[in-house]
Amino acid sequence: MKPRTELLEGRQHLVVPVVMAVEGVLNGSRGPLFYPAKELDRSVPHWNGRPVVVYHPDMRFNYSAGNPEVFDRQRVGTLFNVRFDRKAKALKGEAWLDAERLQAVDPRVYKAVGKGEVMEVSTGLHTEADEDAGMHGDRLYIGTARNYQPDHLAILPDIVGACSIKDGAGLCRNEIGELPLLMPAVA
Repeated sequence: MKPRTELLEGRQHLVVPVVMAVEGVLNGSRGPLFYPAKELDRSVPHWNGRPVVVYHPDMRFNYSAGNPEVFDRQRVGTLFNVRFDRKAKALKGEAWLDAERLQAVDPRVYKAVGKGEVMEVSTGLHTEADEDAGMHGDRLYIGTARNYQPDHLAILPDIVGACSIKDGAGLCRNEIGELPLLMPAVA
């Protein structure tokens, strides 16, 4: 889906849909945890206004996406209109991407967004997790993630996210089962 153009703070933004996460087992930094629909739904009000960055901030240095250095180096936009789709059991929203910042930070992402190509994303959030292992579908998990404290959404131009395109997530994506056709580059 090609972006629509909006002005935000007097600057041109490319607005694209994003499926941020889908109920399921996500193999993130703490291992495979179950992310239930109920917890995704409860997190909705905390996502609006969160930064969109290219790649995750370096958490080894305790950087959140709210750090001025991260803003200067990686921030390309902001999340708005976040909602929970009960039918798809998915956290969805709009990524408002500052066109000028996006070109400066990562021209590959700018080109892909302009063509409406689906790209990998990853939620940057803090959670609490129990240690009750189980199965969700055919996937084993070591605990359930609860009480999400969102920090950012990362665009991953060349890395697969914990909740990947294959799982139903992605930038420039409206529906879980729907993927736009990728147009070949014109020389």
